[in-house]
Amino acid sequence: MIINVNSMAFFKKNLSLLILLVLGLIAFFRAIVFLDPDFGWHLRLGELIISHGIPFKDPFSYTMPSYDFIDHEWLSNVLISIGYKTIGIYGLALISALIFVATLFIAIPKKFKDYVSLPLALAGSLMLGFVGIRTQIITWFFLALLLKVIFDEKLWKRWRFFLPLIFIPWVNLHGGFAVGVATLALIFVIKSIQNRRFKFEYFSIAFFSTLLTFVNPYGPRIWWEIWMQMSDGSLRWNIAEWTPAIFYIDFAFLILFAFSLFFVFQYRAKIGKLKIFIYLFLLLMAISSLRQIPLWGLSAIMVTSVAIKFLLDEINKSEYGTRMLGRVKIILFVVILFVFSFEVYISLNSAFSLSEKNFYPMQAVKYLSKQKLIGNVFTIYDYGGYLIWKLPSQKEFIDGRMPSWRRNGYFSNESNYAFKDYLKMLSDQSVFKKMLQKYNIHYVLLPITKPAKKKIAFLAKIDNYLKKFEFWRTKPDVTDKSLKKMGMNEIYSDKEFVIYQR
Repeated sequence: MIINVNSMAFFKKNLSLLILLVLGLIAFFRAIVFLDPDFGWHLRLGELIISHGIPFKDPFSYTMPSYDFIDHEWLSNVLISIGYKTIGIYGLALISALIFVATLFIAIPKKFKDYVSLPLALAGSLMLGFVGIRTQIITWFFLALLLKVIFDEKLWKRWRFFLPLIFIPWVNLHGGFAVGVATLALIFVIKSIQNRRFKFEYFSIAFFSTLLTFVNPYGPRIWWEIWMQMSDGSLRWNIAEWTPAIFYIDFAFLILFAFSLFFVFQYRAKIGKLKIFIYLFLLLMAISSLRQIPLWGLSAIMVTSVAIKFLLDEINKSEYGTRMLGRVKIILFVVILFVFSFEVYISLNSAFSLSEKNFYPMQAVKYLSKQKLIGNVFTIYDYGGYLIWKLPSQKEFIDGRMPSWRRNGYFSNESNYAFKDYLKMLSDQSVFKKMLQKYNIHYVLLPITKPAKKKIAFLAKIDNYLKKFEFWRTKPDVTDKSLKKMGMNEIYSDKEFVIYQR
């Protein structure tokens, strides 16, 4: 009995560490299996930078080769390239998992660590679906550091004037540095409004943080790349990860959203306006774009654990509340365990479905690599980065760097907006044919369209309606018959992919 009591006490005391350990192991396994569509161009850019220096024109596409390219992740690309050669995929996966765990560990409020298990389990399992060998996790880490200092008064007093320094590595590793600058700017505005006067201290921190983002190979021009993405409305309706969260049905997200929002507002006076505004700012970002959900998850961990502490303090004052608390804890434990397990299953299942073997045209690309290609290759957006990696002798039409690239002017045999041209190709066969001629495309690599299952008439009408929106399209609206009319013939096929040649 004594052993059981001690075991329970140890388990309760170290529950957060146990959650971190489990999340870390799952993140490691997921990063091994899941191949991010952008991994290929990250790797190749790193190799290019090491051998030839930082590029200022697009080195990989035949649609916009003279575009003034800004690689806001150049240092990450170099590190990925070095890491892949020295420690391989397993080593990179381990580093990604460690950064993920370190990020969550930093997000745990020191004073409220006994109350963090529930939001940590929810937010951590929610973030699992975004984990992989990806540069986004670098922004998670730096934002966690930033929020840690902001939310802890002692740390703020000691380290606030050193905060601008973190933007020197951040700006060279990932474009998410803009979120950090925006957070500091928000603090300046809130503090100035609260005190009804200009707060020079907060202004100077935000100002020098912004100034130090110029310490990169592109100088202040790096902000142009950020603006191009922020001002691109089509991005949120054509790229899955950029879509608004209203399309995101996820148990952990919905529960954490409802739970944290209710209790944060219930104890908003005790938590403080500054923390509330930062929490809401990151929540709005998450609602506007799926890829920002992990950033909000970090603030949810920090703020919700504080609210839970205040709630428990009130409950413990009541004898009836104390008796009910035990039952509530059991119910919550069962619910969170179910949600956690479900999120793990979903994240691992999606990892397998997006593995190299199950998602990418491995065999088709191997076939192309053995041929003497006489023209350019076209494939869908999802495979652009993969072809940059696996078919380095050929340039490609579109990849994950390019959705927001747009410009004015005339450029011979080039595009001013390659992603817009790509979307037109998806929906218009006549445009598809014109693009074949314009860009000297001789090979088209597409996933095979599988026979549609019979559906209820009402659901079929909904599908037909959704097809009007380009966001729901995954491949060009072309058939074997239409491609043959364009002068193309099938030269390769397997169970998943087909290649046509003009």
